Amino acid sequence: MQDIVELERRITAAMERITRRVESMTSEGADGPIGALEEVARLNEALDEERMANAQLNERIRVLRDREAARAAAEPPAAPAPGPEAADLADLQAQLAAQSDEIATLRRVLGEAGKEIAALRAARAAEAAELAEVVAALDPLVTEASHA
Repeated sequence: MQDIVELERRITAAMERITRRVESMTSEGADGPIGALEEVARLNEALDEERMANAQLNERIRVLRDREAARAAAEPPAAPAPGPEAADLADLQAQLAAQSDEIATLRRVLGEAGKEIAALRAARAAEAAELAEVVAALDPLVTEASHA
């Protein structure tokens, strides 16, 4: 159960980082890397979906554990026979493990998208610096031509 709480905490932290990054890129305007923004938005949606599914699985596990605890309290101790709840619990744990793998994949893809965005920003900054140099070099020529 602690693993689930830790996963939820990590997912929440990742979602907050994604939200901050998307908001900062959105505030940059139309000159931002649109393709990367779309990819981040898609990944954000996928994380939201995984988060919802994770919450549903956690709720189902809680219900099954509560049901099992109530049944154990009502029955005298006996050799536990694996019932449908045990199979459901195993199935839910398998689903949770699969979703953990998918979350890891999404994080990796999100990290790659972040690197791509950083590279695009660096390229844009270099182009802006080069353009500023060209404008600075042309400025005296324009001034000279306007006085002639």
